[in-house]
This record gives sequence, C-alpha cells and structure tokens, in this order.
Amino acid sequence: MGKTKVLSATFLSAAMLLLAACGNEEKASESPKENDSKPKTEETSTTGKTTEKSDEEKNTSAEESNSESGKILNPNIAEETEGNVEVVYTNKEPKLSHDMKGFKVSVNEYQIVKVTDMNENSKIPFDDQNNGYVVSTKVTIENGTKKPMYYNNNHKIQLSNDFDYIPSDWKTLVPEDQQINKIKKNKEEISLFEAGEKVTGLMSFTLTDAEFEKLKTVKPKYIIEGGLADNDQFKNSNPQQSPAYDFIYGDEQAKQTAGQPQYYQDRLTTDNMADKKMIFEKSGINDTQEIDKVKITVEGVQYTEVIPTEANKARFSNFGDSGVVALTVKLNIDNQTSEPVSIWNLGTILSVDDNRARVLSEGMTEPRDPKEIAAGQKGEKLHVFLFRKDEFEIYKKFDMEFGPFVGTDGKDQFKGKTVTFSLPR
Repeated sequence: MGKTKVLSATFLSAAMLLLAACGNEEKASESPKENDSKPKTEETSTTGKTTEKSDEEKNTSAEESNSESGKILNPNIAEETEGNVEVVYTNKEPKLSHDMKGFKVSVNEYQIVKVTDMNENSKIPFDDQNNGYVVSTKVTIENGTKKPMYYNNNHKIQLSNDFDYIPSDWKTLVPEDQQINKIKKNKEEISLFEAGEKVTGLMSFTLTDAEFEKLKTVKPKYIIEGGLADNDQFKNSNPQQSPAYDFIYGDEQAKQTAGQPQYYQDRLTTDNMADKKMIFEKSGINDTQEIDKVKITVEGVQYTEVIPTEANKARFSNFGDSGVVALTVKLNIDNQTSEPVSIWNLGTILSVDDNRARVLSEGMTEPRDPKEIAAGQKGEKLHVFLFRKDEFEIYKKFDMEFGPFVGTDGKDQFKGKTVTFSLPR
C-alpha cells in the first residue's frame, strides 16, 4: 500500500489494556478462603508426640519430601505455638541471593513445616486458624562495600502477581538470638550495616492452609528486595531488581523446575503474568553501538510463546485466540558520561520487515528498576515487544531502533540520537 503501519490496532489496544490493568494491580489478588486440604509430604513430628503412618504414606513421603534427617531448622516454632510440627520440605542449597554491587544478601537454607493444633495466642499470623505452615529461612547479610549502608532486608514469596505475596518477618516465631535486627552490633540502627559487617540469622513466613495450597496453582517466586542506600532517608537508593527465583516447595516440583530454560527476568516472568515456552534464543551477541559516551550492547534475545496465567488472562484478551509471542531483548548499558541516563522511559521501537509494522516496547512488562544508570556506571535493560502469534509467524526481519534517552525534564538527551540493531530471528 506504500504506507507504514505505525502500530496495528491489536498492538495499540493490547498496550492500552496492559496500562489499564497495571492501574488495577493496586488491588492485590486475594488468596482463596479457608481450605482444609493437607499436603502429602509430612515427615517429622516435633512435639513429643509420635505420628504413625502406613507403609504407603511413608513411601509417598520419601518420594516427595526433601527433609533429609528431619532436623528442625527452627525449633522455636514448636516451643512457641505448642503445636504439632512436621517437616514438609527442606532445601539446604537454595542458591538464592541478591548482590547489590558488593552488598550481598543470601538465603543459605530454608525449611517448610506444617503446624497443627497450635495454641490460641499463635493464631493471628495464620488468619486466626490453628493450623498453618511456616517457612524458615537462614539468611546472611554481608556489607562488602567500603562504607556503611542502610538496608531493610525485606523478602517475599510471590504468588499470582507482584501484589499477591507472603512477606518475610524477622521476629515472628524466630528465637531472639537468631533475630537479625537484634544480633547486629549496632542495635540502635537496625537497618545500618557497617562496612565489612556480616550477620546471619533466621527469618520466617507464615502461610494459611489455603495460601500453601495456592503455591501449587501458580509458579511462586522468591524475591530478595533491593532498596540500598548510604543514608537513613534512603535518598537516591536506586533499588536494583532482584532475580525472581523459583520457590521450591517439594521434590516433584523441583524436578519439573530444574528442566526449564532460564528465562530473562522481564515482568512476564517475575510478576507471574504468564508462563513461557521458548521458541528461539541467542546469547553472546555482543553487538555494541554508541550514543555519544553511552555504549549500548545487545547481549541476547529470547523469543517465547506467552501463556497468560489465570489471574492475568484479561490483560492479553485483545491478542485474540491465536496466542501471544514475546521478544525480550537483553541490553547492557555503559554510561561513561558525567550525568545519569534514564532507562525507564526510552522511546525504543521495533521495525518489522522494513517498516511493514512498527511495534512499541511494552514498558509495563519490563523491570521497574533500575530506572537510571549513574554516571560512570554500567547496568542492564530488558526491552519487551509483544505480537499476535499468527502475525509473528509471517515476520522475517526485526530491526530495533534504540532510544532516544529522555531526561528528567522530559526532553530528549544527546540531541535525540538513536542507534539501530538488527536482531537475530
């Protein structure tokens, strides 16, 4: 026809739907109400009572539980609740960490236990029920930087989306000598970690029966939050995006998760918007171009089929019945200028088949943090582009027009310059 299609109606309406849906995300998804179903992985009782099981139940526990010797990571749970405590799952090498340029937070081990018949005083964290679950995590915080840093040490187990999660607790059911905020040397400043300071202690998560059952209906994530600063007002904290690790709660799920590809950490993945199936990926591309003194490198691409989770189907409805495909581009940015550059409001566009279509990046599916790259620093940016699956299948050529950078005043930086990358397809 001789005209460039700036954005198909499908893409435009989908982008608007994503924007509207994210506005509604403030209403956190609620867990189902009371659910009396019990897990099959009860292994060890810690109450002085003996729980007898049939041979069949013992075999099932042996297959599904990773409780090893059954040693209780946090004996205080039984002491404080006066309930029956049974190990459901133990992960001695979870490999969960968040390294914020030398300030490192690591989960060394965690354990899930089922608590039944607890005392009345312990019911509040379990939605006033006398049964529930506790996840105990052994956490090490080490300030490997050269100056004191403030950090609040918030972790979460994310369920259906980033507003539906189980928060960590440094105090509930944790023995006093293992509470990180109390065993620190500088007790007056509970969030201040001196240069070189290293602290290890326990944290807890409390789940109702229904919340534990919900783990099986989503792909739960374990997230160690950022928000690190050198001042007690947390000014210029520039929080770094934490990896959204798969939260393993049983052996069978662990086997299924182990065989999955390592998807880029866009919000389709981290916020449980959708499951993914890999179509094509390529890493180590290392195609570098420069805008003045800012070097932009395309490190890799992933093309994935997107299968919306139940809680997020509505936001993808305008893509029709053909399905959705996502292109996630991983970029490394080296800012060698004397000013920070913003990376959250870039005007990047994907040109398809020599301008047959032009597709805007979907900012609502891209990581929120970091929002900028400081002067003299390096950082990562993920760009995400969405397509109807039937249209994607006929496309042959993708050229990404990266930029321009936009300053805090809303004006283009570096005279509005852009660079173009030819992406593998």
